[in-house]
Amino acid sequence: MSHLISLAPTGRAKCKSCKAPIQKGELRLGEAVPNAFGEGEARHWYHLSCGAERRPEAFQAAQAVLEDPLVERDELLRRSATGLEHPRWTRVVRVERASSGRARCRHCKDLIEKGGLRLTLEIIEDGMANPAGFVHPSCMLGYGGTIEGLVERVARATPLENAERAELEQGLLSGTLSPKDP
Repeated sequence: MSHLISLAPTGRAKCKSCKAPIQKGELRLGEAVPNAFGEGEARHWYHLSCGAERRPEAFQAAQAVLEDPLVERDELLRRSATGLEHPRWTRVVRVERASSGRARCRHCKDLIEKGGLRLTLEIIEDGMANPAGFVHPSCMLGYGGTIEGLVERVARATPLENAERAELEQGLLSGTLSPKDP
């Protein structure tokens, strides 16, 4: 079994990245993964944009054998190339407010203050998503190597008010001015 891009025959599957349903008739990425419950392989489904960003290797392999070209192929290839070039960038799942002041940033190792914005990280290994901690928005450039397209990506997974979006953008950009290096 290999990775593939196909139309969703029903609306039952949920994206492994953003957890939103994949609508009937929508193109989706199917990543072949080891079956956690037995022999053989299983398939994990992603929206095309989520798959290109979170699973760039699988996306590039699947689109390479696709007979009909994708409408947004160039943009999706650009996103997947960013993920291949900066593997830590693919770990970002969403943005949230810190519920306590006990979590530490994966980059600078400082505490993330209660109520402050933080980027949630997740590592996908053997088809399983595992929590990987948090990072300050201002540390993302140092941690992930790029902040390209990050605001739009987390905004798909986390509804952001205008003020929160501006705060996130400001935090990400502040890391470009004076990145923290451990």
